[in-house]
Amino acid sequence: MEGTKPRAVYEKEVVNNFRELLERVNTKFKDNVAYKYKKDATKKEPEYVEKTYGEYVSDVKALGTSLLELGYEEKKIVIIGNNRYEWCTTYMAVATSNMVIVPIDKALPENEIENLVIRSGAELVFFDKKYTEVMLKLKKDEKTKVNTLISMDNEENLEIEKYSELLKTGYSLLEKGSTKYEDVKIDENKMSILLFTSGTTSTPKGVMLSQKNICSNLSDFSSWLKIYEKDTLLSFLPIHHTFECTITFLYGMYSGATVAFCDGLKHIQKNMKEYKVSILVAVPLVLETMYKKIQKGIKEQKKEKLIETITKISNGLLKIHIDLRKVFFKQILDNFGGNLRLVLYGAAPMNKETIIEFNNMGIELVQGYGLTETSPVISAETEKEKRPGSVGLVFDDLSVKIVNKDEDGIGEILVKGPSVMLRIL
Repeated sequence: MEGTKPRAVYEKEVVNNFRELLERVNTKFKDNVAYKYKKDATKKEPEYVEKTYGEYVSDVKALGTSLLELGYEEKKIVIIGNNRYEWCTTYMAVATSNMVIVPIDKALPENEIENLVIRSGAELVFFDKKYTEVMLKLKKDEKTKVNTLISMDNEENLEIEKYSELLKTGYSLLEKGSTKYEDVKIDENKMSILLFTSGTTSTPKGVMLSQKNICSNLSDFSSWLKIYEKDTLLSFLPIHHTFECTITFLYGMYSGATVAFCDGLKHIQKNMKEYKVSILVAVPLVLETMYKKIQKGIKEQKKEKLIETITKISNGLLKIHIDLRKVFFKQILDNFGGNLRLVLYGAAPMNKETIIEFNNMGIELVQGYGLTETSPVISAETEKEKRPGSVGLVFDDLSVKIVNKDEDGIGEILVKGPSVMLRIL
């Protein structure tokens, strides 16, 4: 990575803050389906919900207006829960209303959730019903500043506000001519997102990110890899994490693509089929599991030799620019919906054989490297520059050095550029 400054594959399309991001999608992709999900995934015949980007932007403005009316400008607001439409709306409404959004890991034990809420200084919490008892306790705890609880599941409890009512109030205020949301001036260089990450220490670090940090990363990514407005991404990695949040949620939005919410890790394959998923943002463990299922199916059908022969023929044709992988491996690809074309992955190394075999079948695997403190992507493979096992090339706007190297070239990675965090809390 050191000293590499490649030319970008695509022309960069710059956004500087989340208001500009919303304006972009509302102008370019207003009628595109932004989100797909089930109203109740437990039903045998669930009702599917679709939200356009126009509807999403309107909900963001309404929710932001309501929060501003309640006096939360410049305050910190926690959100904890599953990947869902309300999470995405809340995140953007808070950030574009001159407030600080504090996404917290839904998998943390109660004592750690309490600790992070206290450390954040948050005064309001959005949450799933699973956390109702925890939040009621927190509100009564004198060590916290929490004074308002908002359930994204609209629970009937006198101590808890309903997300739906907050949204309804916001629309009412807008109809009456409120300009509080429009009047907010965004400082793209100050802290807008506070993320707690364990990193390499036992005590979680509070990483302070600005909208400029994250938007510079989105802009850089746009010059490296294309997500198209006709693509559908499946959101299943924890959305509080910067990898899922920046790439699936925010870059999916930036591109005008559709984000479908997964019913749970056990349902990834099923959801890929029903939502016709074309892009997956994943970690190696998920991909290794998928690969093992494919190999198991091939062995059970005693088609190892056939697949080996087809692969050789397919790779030979690729050398003369004839790509028939989607035809040759259709039966296998149909198990994952038949539309998967690209997998973006990171967070850990992956077996090279798995990478090669996915590529042989016509599913392009692209690896990247980054961390929360860099919003998060530092480097990634491109469609032109790829090598199995490589984390790719450093973004043009970033400078990377490896210092204090040992005899194997392993050392400390130093990164400089606009996506690097403001500081640690």
